[in-house]
Amino acid sequence: MPSDRLIVGLDIGSVHVRAAAAKLDQSGEVRIVHISEQPSQGVRSGSVVNIETAMNIVQQAVEEIELETGREVSQINVGIAGAHIEGVISEGVVGISRKDNEIQRTDVARSLDVARSIDLPLDREVLHTLVQDFSVDGRKGIRDPIDMIGHRLETKVLMVTGDVTACQNLRKCITRAGYTEQRLVAQQLADTEAVLTQEEREIGTLLINFGGGMCNMIGYRRGAPVYIGGISLGGNDITSDLVYILNKPHDLVEQIKQEHGCCCEDLIDEEHHVTLPPVGGWPSVRIPQRELCKIIEPRVAETLTIMKTMLQRRRVFDQVCSGIVCTGGGAMMPGMVELASHIFGAPVRIGAPREVEGLDERYLNPAYATAVGLVLYAAKRGRKSTPRQEKQTAEYKGGMLKRMKHLFEVLF
Repeated sequence: MPSDRLIVGLDIGSVHVRAAAAKLDQSGEVRIVHISEQPSQGVRSGSVVNIETAMNIVQQAVEEIELETGREVSQINVGIAGAHIEGVISEGVVGISRKDNEIQRTDVARSLDVARSIDLPLDREVLHTLVQDFSVDGRKGIRDPIDMIGHRLETKVLMVTGDVTACQNLRKCITRAGYTEQRLVAQQLADTEAVLTQEEREIGTLLINFGGGMCNMIGYRRGAPVYIGGISLGGNDITSDLVYILNKPHDLVEQIKQEHGCCCEDLIDEEHHVTLPPVGGWPSVRIPQRELCKIIEPRVAETLTIMKTMLQRRRVFDQVCSGIVCTGGGAMMPGMVELASHIFGAPVRIGAPREVEGLDERYLNPAYATAVGLVLYAAKRGRKSTPRQEKQTAEYKGGMLKRMKHLFEVLF
């Protein structure tokens, strides 16, 4: 990938649309050059529900990138999220028929093709094929089988799928905005690149993104993803509860939640009170902060409990819950660490984007994890080719040589 090429990641959330732009230097290191942010419209629970409205917001976010960098943006790496993102386990088995029985990249590519060939419902689309591990002649837990000797290669993968309609609507939104979707990336993978360390992926860690309209999860064990999913609950549901009970306007309640919200009652000083300003001729009201917490804590606890139940049903809870990392805008609410630790029974930390060259300190914030992760993911994918891509490139070059040879034979 040329070093002067601009990499753009677009995080279309239910509350904000964030775009991050980065460049690769000569050594292949990522340098963030700008991050833009716009209030989200036309998006609900991670899915586009009004293409025209969402398209305008996307244009505004990307045009700011173009103005700040002085470069025209044509291709975008787009994050996709929501409860429709699911993981399906599949296996591909191939035989090694060459004389020396040495496993080549082409064999790995063949096993991946076999794993992808499972029948999926017509309304599902494969977004990623993530390798969990390889087995050679029954020996499991192999990270890289290339150059090993064997007769039988098995590849176990986690296929990340999404709803076809949701994917098509997102692509149409990007196309109508005048850009090309370079990659459609599950938000969980972008968050992983920005937040998780390799050690955390090895020991078994669950990464949770608390967004406005949804919560997304991805679980790792021995360096590989073993679970991916999400639920349509998030910070907006907390705000809706507060609006209903306090009987105040949405924008005012959102501000109060951000300034005084807490989801762990034990952390609140009994003497601390919150003043609700006058609205529509009604006088201001002064209430204990503890009363706010009594509204917020049950909703957050419900959300965490639902996610825990989902992991238990898939029988991966014990594999991925050696530690919990919370990211996203909702993770910054006071008490999140204490409440999540109590429900999951595991240590919890807040995950902010790791330090990247050019990234301003104000963006070292969990809310920007996905946007930063998208450019890191795209840069990482650009630095290395998959076996399938290498095979396709070789076939393309071979075909070009044949056509040139035929042309010279015809002319001369």
